[in-house]
Amino acid sequence: MQPPIVEISSRMSGVKGARRAPRSGRRPLTPNIRGAFAVLVSFLLLPFEAHPAEPATTSTQPAAASLDARAVLASVRKAYSSSPSVLSTFVQTYAPAGFAESSPETGRLLLQAPDSVRFDYDGPEGKVFTFDGKAGRQFVAADRQLVVRTLRPEERARLPLLFLESPESLLARFAARVTARDAGLVELVLTPRAGADPKSVTLLAAASGEVKRLVLVDAAGNRTTFMFTQKMPGPRRPVSDFALVPPEGTKILSE
Repeated sequence: MQPPIVEISSRMSGVKGARRAPRSGRRPLTPNIRGAFAVLVSFLLLPFEAHPAEPATTSTQPAAASLDARAVLASVRKAYSSSPSVLSTFVQTYAPAGFAESSPETGRLLLQAPDSVRFDYDGPEGKVFTFDGKAGRQFVAADRQLVVRTLRPEERARLPLLFLESPESLLARFAARVTARDAGLVELVLTPRAGADPKSVTLLAAASGEVKRLVLVDAAGNRTTFMFTQKMPGPRRPVSDFALVPPEGTKILSE
């Protein structure tokens, strides 16, 4: 926003006057945008295994009941808010319900507390998705077009903003189930206490709080998976990195 940014993007692409994606060559768009690009936001907006195999549990692992969801979320928040900004690389895939995953997309994710996110996608199209705490922006340099849209709460939930949220806020909205995995990793599954979109949000995190994988499943069963690597702290970024200002001559559409 379909997935996090994927769905967000597809909705943004429906803005009146927006150019339809060509049938050949370039893949249709979707915080992937059709694959957030196709919010993210989508948590943003990714050959690679269709669904990365989950690490198997072992008899030496602590029982899930002994793990504290609040502590896991606090660790994640600290990992992504202890520096002015955080930059990670990602691989993103999108699997519509009942269909195989799309080809992976790669890029860089920039997070800045309290609620700013930016996805820069690799490739010649020049795809960027940003959220500045108020509006989502989808820019495609090849099309010279920027779509600006206010995101609904369920669309915001598809972006990796939960990395920056307090455990109290998240646990008020989601029920949590924690499972220990190999190599010191912990899997945390969040399901909404009210409503069904997103249907679930699953994080695989290290003891340091670094998120290695994020899987979002929407109410229709569409799945977006992000694999994150190379997390690096960075300086505070200017507002213009998130409230995207496109080059002169760009067509701007708003909803």
